[in-house]
Amino acid sequence: MVFTLALQTVIYYFGGDSIDFAKRTRKMKRLLPLIILVMLMAFNSSAQTKRALIVAIGDYPAETKWRPINSLNDVPLIQTALEKQGFSEFTVLKNEQATKNGIEQAFKDLAEATQPNDIVVIHFSSHGQRIADDDQDELDGYDEAIVSYGAQAFYSATYHGEEHLRDDEIEDLVMAIRIRAGKNGDVLMIADACHSGTISRGEISRGGQPPLEDPNNPPLARGQEDVGLYQPPKPSRGNDNNISPFVLISASQASEVNYEYQGAGSLSTAINRTVSKLGEKASYRSFFAQILKEMSEIAPNQVPAIEGDIDRELFAGKSVSQENYYLPSKLFGASMNVWGGTLNGLFKDTEVAIFPAGTTNSKEGTPITTGKVINAEGTWSKIALDKALTEDPSAYWVFVTKQTYGDISVGVRLSLKSAEKQAALMAALNGFGLVKTDVEKPEFILTGGDYNLVTIVRASDQSVFEDEVDISGDADDLKEILKNYAKGNFIKNMDMRYPGIDVEFEFIPIRIDDNENILDTLTIEEISKNGVMAVNEHIGVHIKVTNKGTRKAFFAIVDIQPDGKINGIIPDPDPMSGHQAEQFELAPGKSYIIPDHKVIFGAPYGGEVFKLFASKRPIDFRPILSGDGKTRSAMTEMEVLFSDSLDAATRGGKSSAVSTSMEASTYAISFRIEEEH
Repeated sequence: MVFTLALQTVIYYFGGDSIDFAKRTRKMKRLLPLIILVMLMAFNSSAQTKRALIVAIGDYPAETKWRPINSLNDVPLIQTALEKQGFSEFTVLKNEQATKNGIEQAFKDLAEATQPNDIVVIHFSSHGQRIADDDQDELDGYDEAIVSYGAQAFYSATYHGEEHLRDDEIEDLVMAIRIRAGKNGDVLMIADACHSGTISRGEISRGGQPPLEDPNNPPLARGQEDVGLYQPPKPSRGNDNNISPFVLISASQASEVNYEYQGAGSLSTAINRTVSKLGEKASYRSFFAQILKEMSEIAPNQVPAIEGDIDRELFAGKSVSQENYYLPSKLFGASMNVWGGTLNGLFKDTEVAIFPAGTTNSKEGTPITTGKVINAEGTWSKIALDKALTEDPSAYWVFVTKQTYGDISVGVRLSLKSAEKQAALMAALNGFGLVKTDVEKPEFILTGGDYNLVTIVRASDQSVFEDEVDISGDADDLKEILKNYAKGNFIKNMDMRYPGIDVEFEFIPIRIDDNENILDTLTIEEISKNGVMAVNEHIGVHIKVTNKGTRKAFFAIVDIQPDGKINGIIPDPDPMSGHQAEQFELAPGKSYIIPDHKVIFGAPYGGEVFKLFASKRPIDFRPILSGDGKTRSAMTEMEVLFSDSLDAATRGGKSSAVSTSMEASTYAISFRIEEEH
């Protein structure tokens, strides 16, 4: 509107016949400052900036009694992920900068800088803690709080929580930003912290301390506990249609501990992996679904939560669909360091191509040079280049041309009661290439040993993975369990994205009776809690598949159980189904609800993943999953890849390199199977 007014003014003063032109020019000179101001107003009213505030506190003062955590490692994970989404304005607070006053001032500065239509992300990586409610607005009697730098872990005569940043205070700070961003803006907050009162016995956790409260005057619970930091707007503000929508993604439910993963935040790692796989017009719900899939691999017993207005497009519809790339950090002539390592899915021996920054499709261009990853750590890698580069690192983007997926072996530590049984089991496992017993941070701990039975315990959170596993003879039962776990995790981690091939699927929940008859159709909201879908023996699903890409594609879907076992879903492995791989083809823009095919769930209970593979040729994993291996005379490239990955897991070696020139993409949905009570 303002721009139109400015344009009309220019036309008026420069238009018309030549007799009036000189006169109008003189008037134009007098009005020029006003016109420039009007045009600047027009530009500012339509401009949009993507801004982020990242708060990372890992090294708390010793007197606070909070143990160190690896929050600073989350900063490059989140910042590089947001940079790929076009975020350009960053404020980062680390450790002593992130006192309560420092955080509050950063929020106020962010609100002051925020303009209408802006997209804002606020990320916390820190300890979290519940604290006794101070204004009686919490049904469970506790506020959820961020533990700022200097906040004490325990209540005392001199500390009552003054340096904790409560959810009520955060709501006020966020609201100021939402008001500035306006109804067409967007605000997302991410909390890679936890507020559970459970003491951690395993790996590093974020939080884990009991609630901060006066032991002589504990708060009175009046209802169900909250999930986390989310606070609905106060009634006086809730009806304001001019504030931006808001979403909070938390690393865990209120009753859970949030564990780290390989020296970084589990949620931060999952978000970094997910952002690089976003399709066109992704919604917050679909974004969170992919985060759940990543979390099912790196923190399987931890359930994230999402709250707020989630059924809308991510970043107000301004999310970027971009072929995944990595950003260089330093150049050394014929080598470079990049922001991206094992936490981001970049492993040693991966082959890459270097293109100019801004490249949208590496498959259609000629690289400046190529290279290979020679060292990969958590958040960075070193690449040996085939030709030296001399420009600033920001001039280049790094694309993967041949992907490796790292060592898929399982780290195990033995802690058996009998030294004799421990030595025998160690000998059996050391002869099984899939298992490593000398790792610093194992995935499993084997305990017990009585009557040749052991318990498999997750090292991360001390939960029981499998009980009473027979280790007699050559420990074949134990090896089979560990093999299935490795295969399942490998398939979950096998993510591909090819330009033009973008096939997704969704669940249509159904209620069924004891005879598997359909009683009713449900909504996703009816089977979800805090964004997480849950099914049981009487809640099944139909599957709806949609081709959001620009190419026709064939698809197949597999199921990965909590114990790692892999089952075929589409095509249906039942010989009576009559399914043929060729029938599962979709044209661009088309959707398909698979007819006469309902999926029914049962034990084992826990986190489950359905994964879709899409390719330009028909896909049929059934012979491979049934044990027939490569007996088919003409396997597609996708089927060979799947078969090779399972063979690699069985052998216990490293996976084969996978060429991303294979025109294939993947998509996954994570959910929980619960026992009906």
